[in-house]
Amino acid sequence: MKIERKVPPLRIGNACIFPPLVLAPMAGVTDMLYRRVMSRYGVGLVTTEMVSVQGILRDQRPSWDLCAPDPLSQVPTAVQLFGRDAAGMAEAARRVEAGGAFLVDINAGCPVKKVVRQGAGASLLRTPDVLAGIVDEVRRAVKIPVTVKLRVGWDHRSTGMIDLVRMLASAGADAVSIHGRTAVQMYSGRADWSWIRRVKDAVGIPVIGNGDVTSPSHADRMIEETGCDAVMIGRASQGNPWLLGAIASRWGYVGNGGGMPGWRDFVDTVHEHIGAFIERKPRAVGHLRKLLIWYSKGCPNSTDFRYRISRVEEPGRLLGIFDEWVEGLMEKDVEFLPCKVPGIEYLNN
Repeated sequence: MKIERKVPPLRIGNACIFPPLVLAPMAGVTDMLYRRVMSRYGVGLVTTEMVSVQGILRDQRPSWDLCAPDPLSQVPTAVQLFGRDAAGMAEAARRVEAGGAFLVDINAGCPVKKVVRQGAGASLLRTPDVLAGIVDEVRRAVKIPVTVKLRVGWDHRSTGMIDLVRMLASAGADAVSIHGRTAVQMYSGRADWSWIRRVKDAVGIPVIGNGDVTSPSHADRMIEETGCDAVMIGRASQGNPWLLGAIASRWGYVGNGGGMPGWRDFVDTVHEHIGAFIERKPRAVGHLRKLLIWYSKGCPNSTDFRYRISRVEEPGRLLGIFDEWVEGLMEKDVEFLPCKVPGIEYLNN
């Protein structure tokens, strides 16, 4: 399925986001350096890791570090907050707005137990009035756009998604993003895009679709099948900003994916990301190794590469093994883009 027209920008409140492609918030993943890399490859909006409202209210440095604006990012940043107390959420939103947030996103979709136990995240799906009250208070507190990230319900018996989104729109939400899984599903099974379609048909605010978009054709299908105003990508971006560039290029926007990058771009990007990470967190070898594993995903001989780096603790040596592995692929004339962007030939049709 091709999209023959340019996909229009996403308009949330008085903000215009282009391309209409959003980097999802991911705890332990979308730190400043990750967002910086993704911002250069065609995504229109990046989102922080979820930030504790209590951390902001207590002025804790780790919480502020999570949502600190990146002067080198090429696109705006949304700050995602999680909590349950409406007044506290509003005050935290006011503070992150003063700190430079482009928009504030309310987390009503995280299914992790430690968040749900607090009555926050996906737990809010079970208390619609509380969630609507949070949106109302936050909307009154800030001038920037306010969005809400949702799942399609708590479990398969949930049937009130349309009524919930209508409540949120009435409370002042400027847009919602919907992950096509229930909270109970976590990340298992397939995302049900039909709920995104139903919500889009029922409300007047922008709807951002999320779940199981791993290729340019999937992004096109989500737009066509659901009518959503933008696509949000999370796990598929891990180690793969070229996917975002390919989608942006396909939709008629300028992105690095449109320049048909190769292994040299791959090496330069990884070195930039890893080098900056080592400078900020030189002892976090476990996370550094995880980043390299993500970048190797989909590439030939990645099993051997992963085994080799699992036995190394010195950051510089990890990059040396990476370089040796890529040089071997280049010597074998392995094509780069088919490794990182499934169905890349689709862009040339």
